[in-house]
Amino acid sequence: MNLPAAVVLLLTLVSICTAHVISRPFSPARTLPGEHRSVRTQSVPSRPSRVRFQRPMQTSSKSYKQPFRDFRINAITRDIKLENYHNNLYYGPITIGTPEQKFNVVFDTGSPLTWVPSIHCPPEQPYCRVLQRYNNESSSTYKAHGKPFEVSYDMGQVSGYCSQDNVGIAGARVYNQTFGEAIVEPTMFDDTLNDGILGLGFSNIDVGEEPTVFDNAVSQGLLPAPVFSFYLNRYGTDEPDSVLTLGGTNPEYYIGDFSFVDLTAPDRWQFEMDRVQLSNGDSIACEHGCQAIVDTATSFIVGPIEEVDALNKMLGTKPLARNPKLYSLDCSEVDDLPDLEFIVNGQKLSITSKDYVVKIPGEQGDQCYSGILGRKWKKTETPVWFLGLSFMRNYYTQFDKGNRRIGFAKAYSFRNRD
Repeated sequence: MNLPAAVVLLLTLVSICTAHVISRPFSPARTLPGEHRSVRTQSVPSRPSRVRFQRPMQTSSKSYKQPFRDFRINAITRDIKLENYHNNLYYGPITIGTPEQKFNVVFDTGSPLTWVPSIHCPPEQPYCRVLQRYNNESSSTYKAHGKPFEVSYDMGQVSGYCSQDNVGIAGARVYNQTFGEAIVEPTMFDDTLNDGILGLGFSNIDVGEEPTVFDNAVSQGLLPAPVFSFYLNRYGTDEPDSVLTLGGTNPEYYIGDFSFVDLTAPDRWQFEMDRVQLSNGDSIACEHGCQAIVDTATSFIVGPIEEVDALNKMLGTKPLARNPKLYSLDCSEVDDLPDLEFIVNGQKLSITSKDYVVKIPGEQGDQCYSGILGRKWKKTETPVWFLGLSFMRNYYTQFDKGNRRIGFAKAYSFRNRD
């Protein structure tokens, strides 16, 4: 069985049309060893630890302006059904242009940028044959923007130019939205289920960034509040379909009340975490507090490499000889492992071993790997924990831009745990 390297892959997003630079783990199409790849997938986490702008960023409250206007009476919350591919990727539909051109996108909380492949990408490239492509010549509402954009991954770059058009999302139409038309994409997108990305991160208007699709939906009166929420189900279960709710929350998908934590950064969904511990009482990481980010484009849990190495050893996992950054374990031991607990604002948020261990079927039996991966930060960077999809399947997560906070409530799936 081939064992391709499974590492925390870094993304650096450099967008000239949004003047936004990001360096973080991100996983648009990655797999663990032996994972099925006959269709397009996303799995090994990668996402930015820091968000940096090309210009010096001010830290005063005036440096971040949200383009929210008064809400209209007909604004309503809107649900988008998300497709779940093997717990590695959640994607949903949007449209661009008039008449509407349909795309499947990952709704990415770590980036403000939206991009889709362009009809003008080179036809000899595989992604130009398998992905849906935007044709600006076929849209009567297209407006030329002209400035280039570039997204740099460790495995290649996505680049093209910015355009403006109407974007359809959850039955609403967002007018004059700036987005990227991708001309060049790396081979990692040849077999991805999503055509592109819709950014739900933060734009900084003061440094020339364009408002996101979500910001414009709010400012154009399509949503009742600057809030969006995710419910993510588990693949192969009878749990309800995964849903992104725009404009508020949907009580059908969570249990009890929300526990909120304020954001600690002006430009990303980052907050203070008290500590990380195991349910057997061992405090294993973040003992004096640390920073964390909830991220819809990171599949697993990512933390500082020294703490993650110690955690995986405490769980009895062993590093692979050919890739010591990846830990394996005997699948028969998974049910006996303790829960992994994240203490946030005094509240305990736990996930079971069935969520932090990845089981991959194989011809010679199942293979199990730790879904807790380590990343090494530069000395100039502040280490950050990334709580990805494996965490979010347990907690209905509310992203409240207006109040600059994140809320967690037990997801529907807790009915099967309690």
